[in-house]
Amino acid sequence: MKKFAVILAALLLFSLGGCSQKPTTEEVEAAIQSGNLTVEDALEKGWVTQEWVDSYNQARVVPAADKLSAYSLEDFTTTDLNGEEFTKEDLTTPSFFAFIDPSDAAAADFYQNLLSASDSVQQNGAQIVLCVKGEENLEAFSDATFPVIRYNDSLKQATQEHSEMIEGIPNTASWYANGAFLFAWYSSVNPDELREDAKSYVEMTQQTPSSEETKKPE
Repeated sequence: MKKFAVILAALLLFSLGGCSQKPTTEEVEAAIQSGNLTVEDALEKGWVTQEWVDSYNQARVVPAADKLSAYSLEDFTTTDLNGEEFTKEDLTTPSFFAFIDPSDAAAADFYQNLLSASDSVQQNGAQIVLCVKGEENLEAFSDATFPVIRYNDSLKQATQEHSEMIEGIPNTASWYANGAFLFAWYSSVNPDELREDAKSYVEMTQQTPSSEETKKPE
């Protein structure tokens, strides 16, 4: 099934380069799941509606038990920029987990949009966590109102199932809830949408069991 999705996504991207025909939502979803397209890009191109995006994200707030191994975030230990320890236990459910390449030209705008949304996200009961994927320009994050942590070996191992998105896109983010990532990844941040998403995800996760609770007994 995964191989089929990758092939379908490749065909989709190839066909889009040669014509203006709008892809089907099934083709768009296959491209997103294979990592060749982000939800945000699909929305911006008009291939899906905001209603479709909301439904797609809601269905993935807490993955089904048989998919936990593919979506889950494993235990990790890293540090923030002050050298303080930060682990998976420090994550709030839900959290907007962002990864930034501080040397990338678009990193500053990505960060400022996170900063603009931070207060409202926290007021709605969610959290922003920023993970820096390099050691350059770290002083630019000194005014962060949320945790800024390092992408060390432990965190790389914990997120290895998502490495294609985390390491393939300079600045990206996904919602994390109840032990697992959503499968939707974003290549930029809209502060207004992030505030609304935070409220929606808090409401949904309060009604949904955690990944630990949905694990089948051994």
